[in-house]
Amino acid sequence: MNNEAVPVAPGQWRLAEVQVANWGTFDGAIYRIPVSRKGQLITGPSGSGKSSLLDAIATVLTPDRWLRFNLAAQGAGTRSDQRSLMSYVRGAWARRTDEFEDRVVSEYLRPGPTWSGIVMRYENGVDLPVTLARLFFAKGNDTSRENLSSLYVLERAALDLRDLEPFARSGLESRKLQAAFPDALVNSGGKNTRFYQRLRSIFGIADESALQLLHKTQSAKNLDSLNQLFRESMLEKPETFKLAEEARTQFGELNEAHEHVVRLRQQRDLLAGLRDASIEYDLAESRAAAASTLGAHVLLYQRQRQLELAFAERTKIEEHLIVLRADSEYAAAQLRAAEESYDVSRQRTLELGGGDVEQLRLRVESAAAQVESTERRWQQMADRLAKLGIAPAPVNASEFAELVAEGFRSGAAASAESASGPSIKEHDQLAVARHNAQQLEREIDALARSKSSVPEKLQVVRKDLAEHLGVPVTALPFAAELLEVNAQYAAWTGAFERVLKQFALTLLVRSEHLIATRRWVDARSLQLLLVYEEVLPHVQPPKPVSSNSSLVHRVTVKPGAFEAWMHRTLSERFDYACVDQPDQFDDHARAVTINGQIKSSRTRYVKDDRVSIGNRGRWILGDHEAKHEALVELLASARAEVNRYEDIVDAATRQRDFALLREDTLNDLRTRPWAEFDVSSAKTDVDRLHKNLVELTGTNSDLAVAQERLDNSRQARDLANGRVSQLESDRQTAERRLGELAEMIAEIESRRADDGTGLHLTDELRTDLQTRFAAVRRSITLITLAETGQQVSERLYRERDQAKAIADKAGSEITSIATKFRERWRGASADLVANVEGRHGFIELYDGIVANGLPDHESRFFDLLRDRSRDMVGQLVDEIMHAPDEIEARIDPVNASLRRSAFDEARYLHIEVKTKRGEAATRFLQQLRSISENSWADDNAADAEHRFATLSALMQRLDSSDPQDRKWRDLCLDTRLHVTFLAHEIDDSGRRHSTYDSGAAMSGGQQQKLVVFCLAAALRYQLADPDDPLPRYGTIVLDEAFDKADSRYTRLALDVFQEFGFQMVLATPHKLLQTIEPYVGGATEVENPTRARSHVSSLMWENPRGAA
Repeated sequence: MNNEAVPVAPGQWRLAEVQVANWGTFDGAIYRIPVSRKGQLITGPSGSGKSSLLDAIATVLTPDRWLRFNLAAQGAGTRSDQRSLMSYVRGAWARRTDEFEDRVVSEYLRPGPTWSGIVMRYENGVDLPVTLARLFFAKGNDTSRENLSSLYVLERAALDLRDLEPFARSGLESRKLQAAFPDALVNSGGKNTRFYQRLRSIFGIADESALQLLHKTQSAKNLDSLNQLFRESMLEKPETFKLAEEARTQFGELNEAHEHVVRLRQQRDLLAGLRDASIEYDLAESRAAAASTLGAHVLLYQRQRQLELAFAERTKIEEHLIVLRADSEYAAAQLRAAEESYDVSRQRTLELGGGDVEQLRLRVESAAAQVESTERRWQQMADRLAKLGIAPAPVNASEFAELVAEGFRSGAAASAESASGPSIKEHDQLAVARHNAQQLEREIDALARSKSSVPEKLQVVRKDLAEHLGVPVTALPFAAELLEVNAQYAAWTGAFERVLKQFALTLLVRSEHLIATRRWVDARSLQLLLVYEEVLPHVQPPKPVSSNSSLVHRVTVKPGAFEAWMHRTLSERFDYACVDQPDQFDDHARAVTINGQIKSSRTRYVKDDRVSIGNRGRWILGDHEAKHEALVELLASARAEVNRYEDIVDAATRQRDFALLREDTLNDLRTRPWAEFDVSSAKTDVDRLHKNLVELTGTNSDLAVAQERLDNSRQARDLANGRVSQLESDRQTAERRLGELAEMIAEIESRRADDGTGLHLTDELRTDLQTRFAAVRRSITLITLAETGQQVSERLYRERDQAKAIADKAGSEITSIATKFRERWRGASADLVANVEGRHGFIELYDGIVANGLPDHESRFFDLLRDRSRDMVGQLVDEIMHAPDEIEARIDPVNASLRRSAFDEARYLHIEVKTKRGEAATRFLQQLRSISENSWADDNAADAEHRFATLSALMQRLDSSDPQDRKWRDLCLDTRLHVTFLAHEIDDSGRRHSTYDSGAAMSGGQQQKLVVFCLAAALRYQLADPDDPLPRYGTIVLDEAFDKADSRYTRLALDVFQEFGFQMVLATPHKLLQTIEPYVGGATEVENPTRARSHVSSLMWENPRGAA
């Protein structure tokens, strides 16, 4: 052909020449490789440098962000991280082991300052040629990417690399280069946007993504499925990743709003307890104050009430005296009349001989009185003898004499021996038993009140110190209250008690309270042993223990502010090995047996059995309930001991009392005659005298009548006299009482005038006290008033003390909650004081949170959640849902391009997009919908929290760097993975004949043909307008092409690219050369026999301007 022949594909830009210098193993010269317009084959053995030439082309045509070297080999899983721009510029050619750094390093042909260059000339057979070039310079011997600089050159004329070398050999000189080639476009300093914009403008490449597809075409041998082709080579990274990133960024504001709401809720919940405690405190303080006020006025009320009762009683007595005086005058008149009647009757009786009768009557009365006296003495003797077990009592002189004689013989010695009573030892034993029982009762009561096993006296000291410091008692714990023996080692509790006893009773004081504590303790006589230790705010981590059986592993420390200090202290001081036998002591520096023997150093051993090791009542570690049960059991035993000693003392006392009574009784009877007890004889005397009186009066009837009248008048006189005496006694009593009342009234009024208390009894106080006095006794007199007042005072003091106890407990709760609040939220409580007096500030803060702060922030959070859910989540859902439709729309032009070329005889390919989301993507979409969809109108706070929790979990996982979460994120967001691609073979009428499911069930050659065919169609779609017969840019590069296909499929694939109007630059080993030869116009052989320098030789059998 002559030079005027029509070029192949006139008007289409095709590669005409490639020049490289100092690129990989192309070292020390400028290598020029002509490229036939029909196509060029680059062949040579493996490792000769074929791929290096193709990577040089990609380095100029492909923006760095997409650039991947030796893609064909990377797809096979080798050398994935070994090739880079720097390795090509430096000329990495071998790998060796660095004996000093124990790693594999690269060896470079150009380790010092060096330059590299790539020049590519394109021609379209019509216009001036276009030269694309990229120059590099590496300073020093550094191999980092930051030490490599480059510049881009685009010139509408043919340039030789030799012409560009002066501007790169000693460093890139872009300004001088621009001056030398003023019409050229020169980009340097990492700026290449204008270079690629001009390149695409000249070559008619509308979308920058076409450059990426051209680059990926280089490794078409690795595209073995339709899914891989379309997902990795045709479809851009979806917007879902950007939307997810925006969502994650916007979620920060929402999360902050939620954290603020949660924080306010936590503050509200904590302060609600403080408010309740404050209400309880105020009520208790009010009750205590009211009880104190009433108690202070009891005496004043009592005096007023005493005065009222005294006036009332005086009035009543004065009225009664008037009646008494009248009655006394009348009774005196009656007495005078009775005495006159008696005198007349007595005179008449005497005149009739009544003097003997009177004497005899007096003797009868005396004998009758003697009978009563004798009966009383006999009954007293009988009662005393009955107590001695002697019954019945003697009734005659012989029985009495026998009793006295027998008692003297048998009872004196026994009485003397048994009269000693209980011994001093028995009294002491009873006193000790009662003391032990009372002590146990106090311990049980203290344990029930404080829930602490620490002795009550130490707790009292702790309480007083806490009040002085203004902190709750929980801020000053004893070590025992922070320790508990693990349940599986409960049998060791007694042994651990012996090791930890002194430490367990140590009071823990934080540094900020130490100075005040030292001063308070020093100023008092505590009457007990107090040990306290400073707890520093920052402590070292626990020391490693010496044995797995260490006591440290067998106790649990209560979480809290003292936890770190306790762990450190236990590991430092109480690393005692728990050994089964004392023979094992030799294996440990410090150890303890379950029986409580302790080895505290290399030479010191201790066993303290003064208290039984199993006496749980003395334990201060372990379960409080168990200790309570143990104390109850000990109390039952102690009470039984008390009862036993009481029985012993009572029995000895009764025996002594019995002996003394027997001795006293017998001694008394021995000194008294029987006549004192002879009731029978006394009655006989009365009967005899009464008989004589009857005989005396029975013989004289006038005397009998006179005697009867005398008896009646005497009786009347005695009654009248008794009446007068009684009235006189009543008058004297009333007058004496009037005098007492007068003195009482005067004293009350005098004390009221000189009171000095300043107290005033208001109507309200008087009513309250009147009610309380009436509650004790409904009817109050002057006699019962003082006792009633005492009872009212005692009740008021009890009420005050109970209210004070409630107030103290509530105050401790207030201080504890306020302290916790300040520790957690110092900023919110900077101006507040964590004590009872400062509670109102916390309550105001609570009221503000409840009334305004929390509702406002909850409303803002709910609004943000609704808006973000609708915007960022809803948009992401829409993007994911519509992605298959958008992908299908992207594939439609490819299908149109496929219809322009037959895949097989009378067959065409048609690509179908099918939605096929995996389980992870489906679940992700469901969660997104649960957040963004459904009505928000019916949502309550719990629903909103549930939506937020779901959103938060998704955002955290999307932001995670965990490999599993990264994989999950790609599965959920990469919508290219949500579809699969089917290829249908159709005929001219569109009827399907075969379907290929992403290359499944096909041979390697069939797969390559299918994928290459679709790739060619995709390239044509990317590079050409629909109405253009050929794309304006036509060069494609294929590395190790068709290595899996036989000659038939290779020809079919090459026919495809040729039919679609592409110039192919093929790199392949010595294989399929005859098959490829008709499709190219020249070949370049690359050899590298030494592995250190490549050589090229080219053969052109088709005139580049000749017909194809």
